[in-house]
Amino acid sequence: MLRRFLSLILILTLCCVELPAALCSRMGALAEVAEDVPVAEDAEAESESSFRTLQRGDRDGDDSADIVALQNRLIELGYLRDAADGVYGANTQDAVSALQRSNDLEETGVATPELQALLYSDAELVSASNSMDSESVTFRVQDKLAVWGFLADEPDGVAGSNTSEAVAEFKTYLRGYLRLHPTPSPEPDVTPAPAERTGYADAAIAVDVPIDPEKEDKITQDILDFVDGKYEFDVYRETVANGDTGDEVMRVQRRLHQLNYLALVDGVYGDTTERALLYFQKKNGLSQTAVADEATQRLLFSESAAESEEYVNQYKIVVDVSDQRVYVYQWNGSDYGTCIGEMICSTGMRGASTETPLGTYQAAGPTGTGEWYWFKDYSCYAKWATRIIGGILFHSVIYSKGKVLNKTSVQKLGRPASHGCIRLKVEHAKWIYENCTPGTTVVVQK
Repeated sequence: MLRRFLSLILILTLCCVELPAALCSRMGALAEVAEDVPVAEDAEAESESSFRTLQRGDRDGDDSADIVALQNRLIELGYLRDAADGVYGANTQDAVSALQRSNDLEETGVATPELQALLYSDAELVSASNSMDSESVTFRVQDKLAVWGFLADEPDGVAGSNTSEAVAEFKTYLRGYLRLHPTPSPEPDVTPAPAERTGYADAAIAVDVPIDPEKEDKITQDILDFVDGKYEFDVYRETVANGDTGDEVMRVQRRLHQLNYLALVDGVYGDTTERALLYFQKKNGLSQTAVADEATQRLLFSESAAESEEYVNQYKIVVDVSDQRVYVYQWNGSDYGTCIGEMICSTGMRGASTETPLGTYQAAGPTGTGEWYWFKDYSCYAKWATRIIGGILFHSVIYSKGKVLNKTSVQKLGRPASHGCIRLKVEHAKWIYENCTPGTTVVVQK
């Protein structure tokens, strides 16, 4: 009896010693967070290994990059032929569906917590390259439509929404030519029947090649007749240059994107498109006119067009989390060899949910909110917010709800201190806001 009593006293004594230490550790961690911006009360309770269900229509919020991480993994496996942008759109849904289909999983297009756990585990997954059939009808069509400027993605053999849109646009494009150049009826006994070929310069599409209106976005025989060479498709229609808009600009931009010269396809031939085309002409031995004339387009829309090493923009921004600096490089016509500026910064705090995600991104550009940006999750402001990817932004140091400067965030510049975003001095955040146009390459590295 005495021995049992002494054992109980010993257990209680040990608990009393360990409990305050645990509480002190807990309070110390909370105090470190408290001197920065507020966090949700239940943030500590959430497991670092937990995932939320992601589906079409979702997007990363302020300082979060769940969808970016998913997209980067899908890109790594070859299922997503697009940039990680933090938005769960049609391309991401198609990629998830293809992943599920190739790995004998229920095909829903939804990234459940279980699917994400599998994606980030050491499990062996079937990659898109292992399931791709380069001889398939879908792959053949994708390959030609990419070369001809109707599809910006790399061919992958997966008939997703982008492929359907490209097929529909190609059919519309062909019908538009027929309306402008109706095939004349041959005169019997005088003139032989016209040859069955397409050439925008000299002949229309043969009358016995109808463009199927009932299956607008489907791969039908009329499309395969062009893809497989039964009928010729003349790739040149009209010259385009800076200031132009429309279908021909879109074709030029898509092909430049597919060849890694241009990040953003928007149908507007502006300075960024001109800069990309100039480099295309330089790489391919053409006169550097910045005009997409016939000679340029015939090479651009061919299999022999040379690719670029990286996208061409006015600037390239490199964030180094090791030394907590942002470096700005300027395009000089051949590469980003000139560093024109260095900025001190604070990247994400060390931890699974707060680290700034490493990788190469094409920035979404200024948020459009102007000087002030409100973080509703943390009840604070920052100035001059520029979106890199998803909820990861460049922005200034932090201001309170009353727009009073948080001096702690200033003192922490040069150290990891944010929840994922990149904090800068106000003047540096403003410079990026004004100069980091959509599509600018941002590299986050160690």
